Amino acid sequence: MEEYHKSSGLDGKFNPLDELQIDVKDFVISAVKNQAIIIDTRRADHYADAAIPGSINIGLNGTFTSCLTAVIPNLNQPILLVCDDGTAIDVLMKLSRAGFNNCIGVLLGGFNTWLDSGRPITKTSRIVNDEFLKIIKEQDTVLIDVRHKRDYQLNHIKGAKHLSLHELNTEAKAMDKQARYILYCVNGYRSMIAASILKGHNVIDVRDLIGGINALKDPKAA
Repeated sequence: MEEYHKSSGLDGKFNPLDELQIDVKDFVISAVKNQAIIIDTRRADHYADAAIPGSINIGLNGTFTSCLTAVIPNLNQPILLVCDDGTAIDVLMKLSRAGFNNCIGVLLGGFNTWLDSGRPITKTSRIVNDEFLKIIKEQDTVLIDVRHKRDYQLNHIKGAKHLSLHELNTEAKAMDKQARYILYCVNGYRSMIAASILKGHNVIDVRDLIGGINALKDPKAA
């Protein structure tokens, strides 16, 4: 198959989607057979409402490439994509430019086809300012800051543990699956990525702060 960057698919000569789009059944088979990572590129709020279990949310509305490389260090990792209409070519181009040329499928029709198939979905809890300030003071709540290390070192919410996106896949294996985890970042983009990773490791109670630390009315109150 030609590499993605040889054509955007807009010149009428080669469209990578012609080869990569697969239906729900083949999508599931391919995920299992190839031990593929499913990347859902929709917005965080859409992903939170409903998503494919085990998928990782890396939305196109943020620092997609840097977060992708943090989450998937292996450039040869098989990848399956869930994209909004009209965005798949852009995603494939971004993957290729970052060195990921092992995308093995794009879900035909996007997430709606998964939803229409009646297959299982997962949802992610998201909380706002007042609820966040209340819950983090309760016992058995683990607060995780997934911002860049330098931001955490400059200032962070009291009691928060720092974990980068790169560290999460390893750390999640040893986490207490019954504890409550609250995740925050600057604006809610990276924390939803982190939440999807933890849920993929069967961490049951994961909650994401909508809007990140920037949305807190008074961060010092925490």
